[in-house]
Amino acid sequence: MIRVKELVFSYTKNPFIEGVSFEVKSGEIFGFLGPSGAGKSTLQKILTGLLTGYAGSVVVNGEEVNRISDNFYENIGVDFEFPSLYEKLTACENLNYFTSLYKKQGNIDILLSSVGLMSDADKKVSD
Repeated sequence: MIRVKELVFSYTKNPFIEGVSFEVKSGEIFGFLGPSGAGKSTLQKILTGLLTGYAGSVVVNGEEVNRISDNFYENIGVDFEFPSLYEKLTACENLNYFTSLYKKQGNIDILLSSVGLMSDADKKVSD
């Protein structure tokens, strides 16, 4: 599923991540632990294609992340450490926006109902 070999990444001239290698097989649960500034979020951004320009190899679902196809995001799920909702949009507007990024789209009313938020569909996330 995920194979990282000799990953090197830097925001500056000095390496920030250097020589990282690991493999995550199908069905395994894998997490990153470490202090603030250790590179956990940076590594997650590399794995999801948000940061490029790395050295080494990062393969997710058989695709080198530096050369991902249009379908790459259809087959992965990511939970970032910070909320990824737009506070000025309603729950419905957020779901409409994010589902528009994917070919496979679910029914927003069913999603909201399944988590008990149908009555809040038109409230701004900030409320």
